[in-house]
Amino acid sequence: MVLLLGIIGGTAGFDYNPGQYVYIAVPELTSFEWHPFSLSSAPHQRVVTMHIRAAGNWTSALYKLASKKSELPILMEGPFGNFGIDVTSEKRYKVFLLLCGGIGVTPMQSMFCHLLHEHGTEARQLKKLKIVWVQRDPELMEQSQVADVSTRT
Repeated sequence: MVLLLGIIGGTAGFDYNPGQYVYIAVPELTSFEWHPFSLSSAPHQRVVTMHIRAAGNWTSALYKLASKKSELPILMEGPFGNFGIDVTSEKRYKVFLLLCGGIGVTPMQSMFCHLLHEHGTEARQLKKLKIVWVQRDPELMEQSQVADVSTRT
């Protein structure tokens, strides 16, 4: 089970780079327990998203709570982290191979969508953009923008 969590309010001024992560707490579960999640949206997208796999007690409780409500208040801290290379540098890389597995697609989805956006707006001339994603969960595949975009190109 995968929860797609979209943050639709109060994101003005929330600047982040592709591949970053945030810590979230859900006061209805507990205000004292914070968990890190990669952002699966790209910075140009209007809604900030995270894909959260219901794998443990806390994420399963979050999934159950979110399935009962259309809106759920959360606390968020971040963003944090970055990729090992500076993809926003002046060198402007033109060839990308993104490798990921399972729910680890979330930071790669962010980068993939960001690079496609830059290419589409002529901010970056891509020669090649490939993503290799090993995945066994069809539900996650159906919710991914990577799978959707990849099948159209």
